[in-house]
Amino acid sequence: MTTVAVGLLCVAAFQASSANAWLIVAQASAAAILLRCRVPRPRLPDVLAVAVACWAQLTVVWSSDVAQTRSVALAYTSACLLFVAVRHVATTPRHLLAVGGSYIVGCAIAAWRLIIEARGAGGQASAMDMAVRFGIEGTNINFTAYSSVTAFVLALGLLKIRGQSRLVTVALTAALPVLACGVFLNRTKGALVALLLVVVYALLSEFNPRAMWVSAAAVVPTLLVAVPLGLGQSALSWADGVIGSAATGDVLSRIEMWRYASSYWWDALWFGDGAGIFDIWNPLGIRPHNAVLAVAVDLGLVGLLGVAALFGSVLATRAAQCPVGLRVAGLFLVGGFPIWLTGVWEFERGPWLVLALLSLLPVQVAGRRGTNSGRPTTSPPHRIGARVPV
Repeated sequence: MTTVAVGLLCVAAFQASSANAWLIVAQASAAAILLRCRVPRPRLPDVLAVAVACWAQLTVVWSSDVAQTRSVALAYTSACLLFVAVRHVATTPRHLLAVGGSYIVGCAIAAWRLIIEARGAGGQASAMDMAVRFGIEGTNINFTAYSSVTAFVLALGLLKIRGQSRLVTVALTAALPVLACGVFLNRTKGALVALLLVVVYALLSEFNPRAMWVSAAAVVPTLLVAVPLGLGQSALSWADGVIGSAATGDVLSRIEMWRYASSYWWDALWFGDGAGIFDIWNPLGIRPHNAVLAVAVDLGLVGLLGVAALFGSVLATRAAQCPVGLRVAGLFLVGGFPIWLTGVWEFERGPWLVLALLSLLPVQVAGRRGTNSGRPTTSPPHRIGARVPV
């Protein structure tokens, strides 16, 4: 039954690379947990994920539009279920590769479609024209770019698993340029900046992983909170002008939305106004395009603290495992930062899936590389995160 459960997770991971697959991902994740035939051993991140999902569903009680809130609450629940299912079912390096590879394959297929489209739309001249954006019909163009960046980070993390076959290593390495080309052809500024930060961080963290992690852990959360609340917005506007304009809007429009969302949040500070209600009541009828404000207006300060505690507990734990854990946690932070700051990415399944996989990955690496009193220690081979023998 474990094989079937992992197969269901692979389906959920592949679907996570597609927009608007909330229900399929939620159903596949729930079925995988049930088919595992083992009572989950919840740890703090799992408890927090369940609490966030329940809180999102609870906001239906005080929502002014039950249908809208149920729809957005399902997105939160789907992401949280996928997070818990991955941590419960994917208990070996092979499982990690299967589930993570399914997501990477889905994103790589989307990126390859963009490459084919660019080659047929005027050749190299069209592909190099930054004013021309390529996307997939029926899918938000920014979603494709954000997914490619998330898969790029995941591929770098999975390459850290030791003892895998050369074929897997070659496949993961080959996926990196395909995903990078997909981001380039999308021309989404947040994704382009994120990809650049990931590459730079990956190179620098090889020399001093602790210093890079401390910098990322201090700077990223601070800016995610401070910028949408009014600090440093002039610098952000200047940087946006240097990068260039985009058909989907610039940072100035984001800043106006952030001001409105901040005021809206203040009116329902603790509990929020209901998941998704902001989308239908603000003048533009869109999300706040900032992860902090989006969760805050949906779930209030209570929900925001729950999500922050979940992400913080996972990343802090992984960073404490080993130098590889430091690099992986930092890559996740810097890769998500520009997207969380200016995009809609708070309840999409991709980052929650990657967070769950990376929460297990460094434990396996640490078990293979760690030392205890000068002697190498290894975790039992069949279950990631098992207690290291004394």
